Amino acid sequence: MPPEWINYFGYGSLVNRDTRPPHEMAINVTLKGWQRVWNHRVTNTDERIACTSLSIEPAEGSIEGVLVRIARADLHALDERESGYERQELPVSNFVVPDDCLVDTIHVYRSQESNRILADDQHPITQSYADCVMAGYQRRFGDDGLERLIRTTRGWERPMRQDRRAPTYPRSVKLSVEEQQQFDLLLKKQR
Repeated sequence: MPPEWINYFGYGSLVNRDTRPPHEMAINVTLKGWQRVWNHRVTNTDERIACTSLSIEPAEGSIEGVLVRIARADLHALDERESGYERQELPVSNFVVPDDCLVDTIHVYRSQESNRILADDQHPITQSYADCVMAGYQRRFGDDGLERLIRTTRGWERPMRQDRRAPTYPRSVKLSVEEQQQFDLLLKKQR
């Protein structure tokens, strides 16, 4: 009989507490031997306009993120949210986890191979999605964590659609003027 609970690794918008169900708890973990990249081509245009989201790829380095435990019965809803990604299980040895974290495997979502295409003018990164990810990292890992997110993610130089005034990302978050200015300055340095 399969276990009643599963654990997954969030490394993008799932780090942002405001994008997950209120009952889900998360702990900070690090995935070794991978990096984030702006190369997930969003093809489901019923929900969102054409754009590119985050995925992961094998690489030297590591990714900070969150480990979330959910009921196996909720896995279908998570798979739907992560449409266009393939879910795979990695051994816990691929992660840096707290000593009291007793899990064997952790689910991760990586873009399906056919969707792994860097952002372009027709499928840009949307500012509302980037803001959601950056806000999540800042709130979870502080300003240093936000800077690590930007520094260790490949593809920030790709086209970005400015959609803050009319967000197209379905889980967009409200930012203060100060947060907007800080995020814009960090991205300007990266681009």
